[in-house]
Amino acid sequence: MLKYLFFSLTLISGVLQAQDIDVTGIVHDNEGQPLPQAHVVVLPDSIFTLSDVEGEFKIKVPRGEKQIHVSYVGFENFNRAIKFTRDTTLTVSLKSKASQLQEVVISSTRNPQQEIFEENQTSKHVLTQSDINAIPVLGGEADVIKTLQLLPGTVRGIEGSSDLFVRGGAADQNLVLLDDAPIYNTSHLFGFLSVFNADVLDRVEAINGGFPAEFGGRLSSILNVGTKSNIPQRTAVSGDIGLIASRLYVEQPVVKDKASFWVAGRRTYIDQVIRATGEELPYYFYDFNGKFIFKPTDRDEIQFSHYSGEDLLDLFRDRNGDGDGFLTTYASGNSSQSLRWNKLLKHNWHSAVSLTRTKYRYNILNAFEENELIAQSDIEDYGVRLLLQKDSVGNGSIKTGVDWTRHQVSPNVINTAGSISELLKSSSTRGRIADEFAFHIQYDWSPFEKIQINAGLRISSAVVLNKNYFFPEPRLSIRYALHDDEALKFSYSRMVQYMHRISNSAVSSPTDIWYPVTDSIRPQTSHQVALGWQRNLSDENIFLSVEGYYKTMHELVGYEEGTNLFLNTDFESKLIQGRGEAYGVEFLLRKNSGKLTGWVSYTLSWSNRQFDEINGGRWFPSRYDRRHNGAVVAQYAFNKRWAASMVWEYISGSRFTPIIGQYALLAPTLTGADLIPVYSGINQVKLSASHRLDVGLKFKSKPGRKFQWQWFAGVYNVYNRANPIGINIEQDEVDGSLRYTQPGLFGFIPFLSYGFKF
Repeated sequence: MLKYLFFSLTLISGVLQAQDIDVTGIVHDNEGQPLPQAHVVVLPDSIFTLSDVEGEFKIKVPRGEKQIHVSYVGFENFNRAIKFTRDTTLTVSLKSKASQLQEVVISSTRNPQQEIFEENQTSKHVLTQSDINAIPVLGGEADVIKTLQLLPGTVRGIEGSSDLFVRGGAADQNLVLLDDAPIYNTSHLFGFLSVFNADVLDRVEAINGGFPAEFGGRLSSILNVGTKSNIPQRTAVSGDIGLIASRLYVEQPVVKDKASFWVAGRRTYIDQVIRATGEELPYYFYDFNGKFIFKPTDRDEIQFSHYSGEDLLDLFRDRNGDGDGFLTTYASGNSSQSLRWNKLLKHNWHSAVSLTRTKYRYNILNAFEENELIAQSDIEDYGVRLLLQKDSVGNGSIKTGVDWTRHQVSPNVINTAGSISELLKSSSTRGRIADEFAFHIQYDWSPFEKIQINAGLRISSAVVLNKNYFFPEPRLSIRYALHDDEALKFSYSRMVQYMHRISNSAVSSPTDIWYPVTDSIRPQTSHQVALGWQRNLSDENIFLSVEGYYKTMHELVGYEEGTNLFLNTDFESKLIQGRGEAYGVEFLLRKNSGKLTGWVSYTLSWSNRQFDEINGGRWFPSRYDRRHNGAVVAQYAFNKRWAASMVWEYISGSRFTPIIGQYALLAPTLTGADLIPVYSGINQVKLSASHRLDVGLKFKSKPGRKFQWQWFAGVYNVYNRANPIGINIEQDEVDGSLRYTQPGLFGFIPFLSYGFKF
């Protein structure tokens, strides 16, 4: 199969080699910002095209001397005579006609839905920084994960959490990349905020199906987060002061149009706010991001990115005021670095080489008198990635590459001291090393006028102690244009996952355990098909999408009933593997420009699991089975200074396994009877549905001023409905009967933040 694919691609490249010259290029402003929809005209042949959302364009021109004309509203025209004798790449920098037009240019920089509509890929969402900053969220802290939870196909966990459950999959089945480096724990504040500082974000791609062959390693989704990578013309500073945290961002050019860097930091001050009320909460988190960009030539770009962040808790509870009490310290954090070299090669080939390193760890200490209990775990990855792409192979483009990642895992280490060591002895899980390898190739072409096809193959493998795994992962995406503004799309993907997150909880926890495949724990696999209909009304800037999907999953990781994974260094013997299925329909209506922008989303979905060892081997709803999930997101700009926003969200209740009865059993001591609970089938009951309305109002400074500021005020949960986050069992004092209660979290919460830039 692979040999045939290589032969076909080579044949296509030779036979269909055009006599015309391939001209590719990028159009940007004098600050390096791409200019989408720029007009590119070649005279005297009257060849015309538009740049895409990244400012890039590609045309074929006859050999000889031509006049290139590039224009964009609000910018000076570009005119140049060029003699074309071979494939050529152009970089066009347009100068602004007047400084007061700059705000208009920036507001039209992105048109993600037009890009999505024209691609043959299904199940993709794109978010920009403006999308993320416009939405009112908990504490007013802009959050990319909270924004993604409002799009179809993605279900959140409990109220306020930053979990992502995509198309019936678990949270660990999402590959989260920050500038090419994987991030293993995406949350701060014990799950209520994400680790992504909104100030540094440039573009966020969420892919839930129809996966390109270059991505793999997870079953459910790819969250590709890119940070700013343009070289500015001057020093710029921006920041935000909110009720939960404050942020500061600084970018600085080093060599004009050649080199620059930026740094950004964020810290919460919940500890200081609580202290002002006379109470103590010795907890805080911080993030630090930095990036260096260097463009030594027009054909080379080097980027180095760094991220580090931690959650820290240091709590002492004095029992009698004599300094003798309980001490609890907790620390968890991510650290990642990536070095990427982009190069434009001869004959219109592009290459990208990435070196990455990422680490996640947690450390917990509990101490009382002479007793100590320490639990810790960490995972560290090193990776290398090579990508090659050519945009003119026949009437299509080809992309290929190789990946290597080494996982070093210390899943669970327990150290005890004092009398507690007699009950819980020090122990550790054996460290694991796993090497992942992958080769991928994909060809994107249009065999007929209305049809676009992307066919790809990813071959992945994992090498662990005493075992090697090898899997082919075919990918296929097809787009059929019904009309200029209407298209059908189909995709098929096979995915394989070699890293698993082991958790007792229905939501992510900083103490969850990451564990690679072994000779007894096999890789998880999935097959997913999706069929979608899309319509793009460009005149009204409205995008409409309806998509259905069906996904089967195999070798899913679970655990025997009654297993406690925390403080357990022998959890591997308790793990079991089974299968699952997920299917549903997703709806999205989105408007991207004008005074009123936003979207309406709705998902109807099912998710089921089956393990031979539990529930009598019968199928049962998964903990991620949330039947209905919908949201209304809107922003309205009254004028250049005032804007309002709102979010209304509805989601079916999460599932749990209730006690449906009790029976008495003679106690082993023969002194009484024990009450033994009787449970229903797994996850047979749902909590109440959650719904919530958030509103916000922004007031900005006058446009054109050097120092820009804005106030963002609003209310989280306007109608004060405390949505359930779990269940409690209460016993009636009179008849002893049991009943369930659903404690809620986060009622009516106002927020206020102040942002600035200069």
